[in-house]
Amino acid sequence: MNRWILFLLLLSGWVKGMPAQLDASQCERYATELALLQSSKKMSDTDQARIFRLTERIEQYCQSPTQIVNVTENHSNLPVFGASQFRDPKVYSKWQAFYEKPIICHDGEQTFQSAVRCAELVAEQKQAFEALLAQQNKLSEQAERAQVFAKPPVISGSVASLNSIVPHSHELPNTLDDNIEKQPDHFTRFGFWLSIVLCGYIVIELAKRFLSKDYSTSYSSKKRSFKKTYDVLSSKLDKKKYIIVHRSMSPLLEELDIDGVVLSPFGVFVFICSQHVGEIEANLHSEMWHVTKEGSAQFFLNPLNSSKVRAGKLAKYIGAKSGVRHMVAFNNGCRFYPGRPANCFENSQVALEVMRYTQFLYSYEQLRYFEQRLYSASHVVASGQEVIS
Repeated sequence: MNRWILFLLLLSGWVKGMPAQLDASQCERYATELALLQSSKKMSDTDQARIFRLTERIEQYCQSPTQIVNVTENHSNLPVFGASQFRDPKVYSKWQAFYEKPIICHDGEQTFQSAVRCAELVAEQKQAFEALLAQQNKLSEQAERAQVFAKPPVISGSVASLNSIVPHSHELPNTLDDNIEKQPDHFTRFGFWLSIVLCGYIVIELAKRFLSKDYSTSYSSKKRSFKKTYDVLSSKLDKKKYIIVHRSMSPLLEELDIDGVVLSPFGVFVFICSQHVGEIEANLHSEMWHVTKEGSAQFFLNPLNSSKVRAGKLAKYIGAKSGVRHMVAFNNGCRFYPGRPANCFENSQVALEVMRYTQFLYSYEQLRYFEQRLYSASHVVASGQEVIS
């Protein structure tokens, strides 16, 4: 689960975050409104707030406006006459040079028919002037398009001219400069919090690794080992009375999946080792046991059932009619509840359990016979028989 969370966090960090950009005409309107507000001599609090909002929108949503080529088309489609003709001195001067007052539009009293005719003639001149001006705008538009393809601009001309308008036009009061602060970008804040989450996750995972000594080794990757049990048995048992046979020394033990056998005049002891460590819930009447260690939990098969079956098969193959006892050896540090089963021992206790039996059951000749059967009786196990694992 933690790996999926880390994967999603990394994936969200790789996604390119950029706010949606406005089209060039909208950016143009924002720039015109901003320039108009900044050029006013009297500025109220509402105007200052509007200037701050327009500046923020232009900086965030007009970094690369779409349909930038249509900016000149919007200019060409604007009406030449009306209230806007007097605001543009260049257009007004061209119109004055082009306009010739019709004779019928003489000063003084006019009839209705003469006034209508005068208006028609003036409208014709206006249409001709608009056609001429549209042709000039088209030529200038083609020149601007050539410049756009040669070096694509990042923003339209009026928006880009804001940097020159702001410092040279009427300066805002100092209170406005103090109140206007550049707000951090949304994706900048997201990256900041994402880095904090990733750092916290990495610190937690590293702490888990250093605090748990066996963290890198899971239960499934551990293998059963008879080495610790063998060291305890070989160091405490008398070698003249006890013969220790490892599973690697006997093909029969390999086929029966038995970790080790101790042959003695007091009986034959069969050992099955378990790799589980921790608190073990040992229920003799249950097929599954439960082990818990450092927050990890796992179920495993009841080892007493399999060890009993394997010990019975071993007694049959070597010819021992009685005195065969099975034991399950656990690593040191295991805690059983509600209590430790009779045939379950820690590695440090197996030698004492073997030496507890002192009644003679076999002669030394019988022990040699059992040993020979262990070394050479692998063929007695039929290939079709079931071996409990």
